[in-house]
Amino acid sequence: MDPIRSPESINSFFINQIKGYAIFATDTEGIITAWNKGAERLKGYSEEEIVGRFYGILHPYEYQQSGVPEQELKLALENGIFEKEDWRKRKDDSLFWAKVMLTPIFSVDGQHIGFTKITGDISQQKELQDRLAERQQNALENKNKELRKINLDLDNFIYTASHDLRSPITNIEALMEILKGELQETNCLSADTEEVLERVLASVGRFKRTVEDLTEISRLENGIHENPSDEILNVKEVYEEIIADLDDPIKHKLCFVQTDFQVHQLKFSKKNFRSVLYNLISNAVKYRSPKRDCIVRIYTRLEEPYVVLSVQDNGLGINKRHREHLFGMFRRFHDHVEGTGIGLFMVKRIVDNAGGKIEVESEEGAGSKFTVYFKSSM
Repeated sequence: MDPIRSPESINSFFINQIKGYAIFATDTEGIITAWNKGAERLKGYSEEEIVGRFYGILHPYEYQQSGVPEQELKLALENGIFEKEDWRKRKDDSLFWAKVMLTPIFSVDGQHIGFTKITGDISQQKELQDRLAERQQNALENKNKELRKINLDLDNFIYTASHDLRSPITNIEALMEILKGELQETNCLSADTEEVLERVLASVGRFKRTVEDLTEISRLENGIHENPSDEILNVKEVYEEIIADLDDPIKHKLCFVQTDFQVHQLKFSKKNFRSVLYNLISNAVKYRSPKRDCIVRIYTRLEEPYVVLSVQDNGLGINKRHREHLFGMFRRFHDHVEGTGIGLFMVKRIVDNAGGKIEVESEEGAGSKFTVYFKSSM
């Protein structure tokens, strides 16, 4: 065969015509044995300067010191190829962002005889990607700034509206009580009229509770970035205060509460912890099943890095399709008892704001278990 037209000669000629990529070969130890014109153009070394040297010279100095070139050879041999986008070094020590592909070479009989390396300069592509990423980051920051302003405006509106509504609601309630008294004194209060008055007063009461809840939501939203409380609370004391405040079901023994406080103290805002525990206990009592005795189990335990609070009941439970909406604002899934649907929303906000988490296990007709994880150094 004409040596000029041999496959080896044609391949060598073809590779040398590629100017946009550095293509070279090494032996099994990474010593450069062949070097194309594209490599000379991209790397700055002539064939005479580079052949016989370890290919690691083309890596940044810190890569050379940490053994990156040797690791690449090892990975290429193990996996059949090594590909990466990373920094590479020219002869003048300048760096460029490269796409590299290192492939082991084998003889006809399967013996490993060396490696081929293809390197492309993708610095412009990386620059465009970085600029795009920077624009996206700036757009995201501007959007977040806009959302924070909207949230602040909404919080201010909620606070102002709830504050301004308190006075007329209180006046309506007082006037209705006066009207009821006047009708009683003049013997004009019929059974139908009294029922209407009671319904109006009940509606006013629900309105008042909703306004109070909105005020509490505003307080929680404004406290998102506040420092965590240094207050150390006594779990049992807070629990006993809540039980004393709860109405008939506890006092009349319609519900039985079992406790196991393995953790007695917690570094947390007392009023926020009370709100969490109160809502969980009151919900367990409120949504008790009429088919069995109401039993509520409450315990705390240490599960680093959390203090865990669990409230479990044997009540009505929650339908599976409702669970994803459980912590939404004004969400209610049982209509036979009064409520604004705001309690669990506030519980989750308190827990989230403090860096904790809440989990729910529930089966419709069997009961629910709420587990709260408080981050604490106690």
